[in-house]
Amino acid sequence: MELGCGMRAMTVKGREYLYVWHYETRDGRRKQVYDYVGPAHDPDARRKAGEALEAYTRKAMDEARRRVQAGRMSAMAAGR
Repeated sequence: MELGCGMRAMTVKGREYLYVWHYETRDGRRKQVYDYVGPAHDPDARRKAGEALEAYTRKAMDEARRRVQAGRMSAMAAGR
């Protein structure tokens, strides 16, 4: 399982745009996905990117906790 997210400015046709990246499962594989946020110089785009990163981090932590708990339950059942 790959966990991660980040923010990246990319230049397209001479202009910088802000993207947030994260991992998603597609076709049974983990893929890095970029979501467009807005022009890199736009304060609203930077705010939205920060909010998106916080949301992804919460989601990833919840998923990791769920998997750890499922592993513990499985190990306990196997030990009986």
